[in-house]
Amino acid sequence: MENFSNLQRHLPLEGSYNIRDIGGYVTVDGYQTRWKTILRSDSLHRLPLASQQAIIDYGVKTIIDLRYASEVQNRPSVFAESKQIKYLNIPLFENELLEQLKPLKTQAKNYYIWLDSCQAQFRKILETIIESLPSPVLIHCTGGKDRTGLTIALLLSVANVPVHTIVEDFVLSGDYLAPLYAPLLPKARELGNAYMFECRAETLLDTFKYLDDKYGGVIAYLKTIGLTNEQISLLRDLLVEAQLN
Repeated sequence: MENFSNLQRHLPLEGSYNIRDIGGYVTVDGYQTRWKTILRSDSLHRLPLASQQAIIDYGVKTIIDLRYASEVQNRPSVFAESKQIKYLNIPLFENELLEQLKPLKTQAKNYYIWLDSCQAQFRKILETIIESLPSPVLIHCTGGKDRTGLTIALLLSVANVPVHTIVEDFVLSGDYLAPLYAPLLPKARELGNAYMFECRAETLLDTFKYLDDKYGGVIAYLKTIGLTNEQISLLRDLLVEAQLN
C-alpha cells in the first residue's frame, strides 16, 4: 500500500504514469496552490486494486474524465462504478471534432480549436470543479497531457501562478509519459504525427499568446465562456492558500 504522507508532485502508482498533485506552486501575489486539492492524471483504466486504494486514501472524492465516448467504452475507468469516489465523464470533445483536427500539424493549433469550439464543455468542467472543491478532484484524459494539460493551465492561471511555472508543470508530462510513448514514436515519426506525443513548452506558450490575442487573456476567456466574476473569484479561493513558512 502506497503511503503519500509527504507532499509530493508525482504519485508513482502501479498502472499509471502521470498522476500528479498541482499543489505547492507559488503565485505572483505570494500565495501557493493547495496540496491534495487538484490532481492531474493519465487514464485510470490500468490501476490495480492497491493503486485504486491509494487514490482513495489520498482523499480524492471526485474524478473528472475528459475522454470521449469511444475511449471510455474501450478502456473504462476502474472508478466508474465506485461507491467511494464520484466518477464523472465530461468529454472535452467527441469523435466529430477529431476530423477537424486531423489536418493540423502542431498541438498548439489543436488547443486553439478546443478553446474556440469546446467552450460549453470547458465551462461545464470548470463549474463541476468549483462545485466539487474543496474535496480533492482528479482530472484526467488518456495521457493527461493535452486535454488535461490545457484544463490545468486554465486552473493555474486562475490561481495566479506565473506562466513559466505553468509551462514547467505542463512539460513534466513528457518526462513521465516517455516510457508509455517510446514504443509508439517510430511509427508516429514515419506518419509525421510525432508531435502528438510531444509535450513542448512552446505549445503552451503559443496557446497563452492565442488567448491573449483573441480573448484578452485567460480570465477574459473564462468570462467569454460564461463564468461569472463570482465563480472565478471562488475558484481562485478554493485553489490557493497562504504560503507555508
